[in-house]
Amino acid sequence: MFALREELKVIDQNMLLHGKIISTSPHHKPVIVLLYELKPSGKELVSYSIYHKLGTFNFLQLPGRYIIAAFEDANEDLIYQRNEYAGYYGDPTIIDLEAGKDTGPLNVTLRPPDEITLAESPDLSSPSSKITLDYTKIKAGEVTGLDNPQFAMENGVTGFWEPVRFLNEIGGGVYFLEPYDSKKIPILFVHGAEGYPLIWSSIIEHLDHSRFQPWIYYYPSGMRLEIAVELLRRELSEIRVQKKKNEMVIVAHSMGGFVSRGLINKIIDNTNKEEGSKLNLVFISISTAWRGSEAAPMGVKNSPAVVPSWIDMVPGSPFQEGLFKTSLPDYISYYLLFSFKGGVNPFLGMNNDGSVSLASQLYYKAQEQAIKVYGINEDHTSILAAQETSDKINEILIKHFTP
Repeated sequence: MFALREELKVIDQNMLLHGKIISTSPHHKPVIVLLYELKPSGKELVSYSIYHKLGTFNFLQLPGRYIIAAFEDANEDLIYQRNEYAGYYGDPTIIDLEAGKDTGPLNVTLRPPDEITLAESPDLSSPSSKITLDYTKIKAGEVTGLDNPQFAMENGVTGFWEPVRFLNEIGGGVYFLEPYDSKKIPILFVHGAEGYPLIWSSIIEHLDHSRFQPWIYYYPSGMRLEIAVELLRRELSEIRVQKKKNEMVIVAHSMGGFVSRGLINKIIDNTNKEEGSKLNLVFISISTAWRGSEAAPMGVKNSPAVVPSWIDMVPGSPFQEGLFKTSLPDYISYYLLFSFKGGVNPFLGMNNDGSVSLASQLYYKAQEQAIKVYGINEDHTSILAAQETSDKINEILIKHFTP
């Protein structure tokens, strides 16, 4: 709890820089938004984000003085060239970010190359470009194995209770468990609270590795879920520019279902009809408390220090309320797996899987959007190691990806 209190002091200092990207470019290519901080040593690139559709952008930063620039990556090489549409917030205008002060919308208009040239020319395709960025340990497609020491259970616990320390010391991000193969379909695994990559060992072992390639999203599960969603969106956007993959499977456990559905809503918001016709996305949630955790309100109300993600897990939280407001288009197929081996929890007074109630797992709005709902006689954790779970996932994959 002491460590968590110290973490919250840092988290409370972070402020949101947000705005819209506006452009009349006819190319409709990805836009890269750049954030520079004015430090005593000079101007320094501290963060960037890639967006595949015009709309809102945001950065979560500590107080300081910043400049925002952006450019349309016309040839999708992650490098700014002077023949590309570009722009600044203002002329540029220095943004004084102060704790507790809303900066308001910081809109950036991209102008034709004959009207503006950015003073900055970052090469984001080079790994060295990330040396100065905040949270440099966050990965976007690094190849590693499940035996990576960073994937240990104790680090998953650290990510829940000390999310800032996790980001600074471990980082996380999207990892590939084998070299990228354009002929294979990626399966992204998203863990829940106190989760870590090794929980997926059994399911990954039973995959058809000749057709599918496992990816892992490893993140500090104690952070606010909207931040976890945004970090995932950023890493996948960077991978998408380089890999251009239109097929994907997302498998999420417990709270990871919230993060995954938040990501899916962003994908829908940033995909037009023409792009959607080329996509094939399968989403499988496992033991997700879609109506929140009945234990979360007690933690938020009574704990001397509140884990930020608990706030989003309180039944009926604003984050949850927004998840199902977006309907799933034809290119997204959703399957709901729930666990029911737990009997009646005397503290909750309802049927559960040992951690989550059946009423929350089977929230009617989640069932309405699912193609099929499967119950598995396991508890909240054992469901991940059950042969029946692997069989069911492989059955779904065969159904959707057999020519």
